[in-house]
Amino acid sequence: MSNIDSDARRGGSDMRSSASSDKAHGRAKELVGKVKAKVGKVIGDKELQARGEAQRFDGKVERLKGEVKEKIEDAKDLVKSGAQAVKDKVADLRDRDRHH
Repeated sequence: MSNIDSDARRGGSDMRSSASSDKAHGRAKELVGKVKAKVGKVIGDKELQARGEAQRFDGKVERLKGEVKEKIEDAKDLVKSGAQAVKDKVADLRDRDRHH
């Protein structure tokens, strides 16, 4: 089971927290990777430069994963509010029919 699947099973607030955490960790990895890559380039250490680029890429993936989780939660909230609006409208129509 993927992390996203397990996060979805835990519920919305946990997934939002997980999304924020993924984004923060991803940004940090991107920054550290960028610094390593620059230092590697400046000192001529191709291995350090490559490790930095790889870390930067991993950080970007983690940050984007967090952004996707956040968008999923936003979509779930939108669907829930839409469903509630439909329920409310149906209830209003039933009440109106009962009184006529």
